[in-house]
Amino acid sequence: MQPVRRSSRLTRNTISAPETAASSSRKNSRKSSQRRIRCTPPPEDSEPEVESLSEENSSEEEEDMHEEILPKETRYENSRTAFQGLYQEKPDLLRPSKKPLSARFLTQGARERTSTVADAGLLYTVCDSDSFQPSIVREFVANLGDAEPRGDGVAVYVRGSLIEFSPSLINTMYCIPHCEEDSSWMDEKLDKVCTLLSGNRIKRWEDMSSKYLTVTNQVLYKLVCSNWIPTMSYTAMNAERLRFIYMLHLRKGFNFGKVIYNQIMRMAENTETEKKRRIILPTLIQQVILIQRNVPPDNSDEAESDFPKLVVKDKKAGLGSGVDSKEPDLEEDIDQAISFLKGIRSRLKRGEYPIQRKNEDSESG
Repeated sequence: MQPVRRSSRLTRNTISAPETAASSSRKNSRKSSQRRIRCTPPPEDSEPEVESLSEENSSEEEEDMHEEILPKETRYENSRTAFQGLYQEKPDLLRPSKKPLSARFLTQGARERTSTVADAGLLYTVCDSDSFQPSIVREFVANLGDAEPRGDGVAVYVRGSLIEFSPSLINTMYCIPHCEEDSSWMDEKLDKVCTLLSGNRIKRWEDMSSKYLTVTNQVLYKLVCSNWIPTMSYTAMNAERLRFIYMLHLRKGFNFGKVIYNQIMRMAENTETEKKRRIILPTLIQQVILIQRNVPPDNSDEAESDFPKLVVKDKKAGLGSGVDSKEPDLEEDIDQAISFLKGIRSRLKRGEYPIQRKNEDSESG
C-alpha cells in the first residue's frame, strides 16, 4: 500500500471536524435547557465583507451602463458621419453596377412594380390602414340589415345617429378618381388571365398555382387578399382575384367603391345564416365612420386592435417552370370529361356510393 500523503490526511480531518462538532452539540443540547443561556456575541468573520464590495461593483456597473447608453438620434448621426466619410473616400460604393433608369428606380421592372397600384388609383387603400375599435365595427355590421336607403348607398345607425355608407363615399375617402366602369373585366377568360400573370408559363386555368405567379403578381395577389377582396387563403387561386389583378395591369376602368360596398353588404346579409363568418375590411369600416364624425368610446369599448400585418412574399413565388402547361385543347378536355364520367359510372355499379343508393331506394319505395 502506498503511504497516505499529509495533504489527504489534512483533508479528511477538515471534513470530519464539523461532524464531530455537530455530534457533541447534540449531546449537550439536553442540558442547555437547564443552564442559563449565555448571551455571547457571534464570532467575527475572518473573511472580508462581500456585500460592500458587491454594492460598490454594482454602482460602478450602473454608472458604466448609463455612460454606454446613447440616444438613437446621436447614434444615427454618428453612423451617418462615418458613412459619409467612407463614401467621400470611396465614391464607387454609391454607384450601382448597372446604369439606373432614374434617380428613383434602378430598372423599368422596378418602376412598373410601383406604378401598378398607383396608376390604378389604389395607393391610399394600401397606405391608410390604421387600427380600429372592434365594438364599433360590430355595431355597424349589425345595423346594416336595418339601414335606410340614401343616394347610391345607405345610412347606417351608429352610436346614436346615422352614418352614410356608399360606393361614392368610399371612392372619395381613398381619393380614387371617377372613371367609366368597364364591367367586362369579370368576364375575361381565365386561361388568358393565367398566361399574363404567370409570365407566359401557364396556359391553362387548371394548371394555375401560386408558385407560377411572377414576383410582382404574387405581392399584388396578397394585397387583393388583404385589402381589396379579403380572404384568409393567400395561396389558393381564386378566379375573381386573378381577374382583379389582370384588370390592374390592363388599366381598365372600374368602380372600386362599388366592389367594396357590395362585399360588405353581402357579408351583412349572410350573418344570419353564417354565424362564424368573419367581418371583412374592419379598418375600412372604421375609416368610413371617422371621415364623417368622431365616435367617442364608452365603457364597453374594447382596446383598439393591432395594426394590419405586413405583406410578405412567399419563397416559392415565381419559381414554377410551367413546363407541363400547354395550350387548351377542346378534344382533349372532352376525352378527360368522358373518362371521368365513366369512372363515376363504374363506381356506381360496384356500389361504392352507399349513401346515394340508400336515398334512391327510399325514394322509389
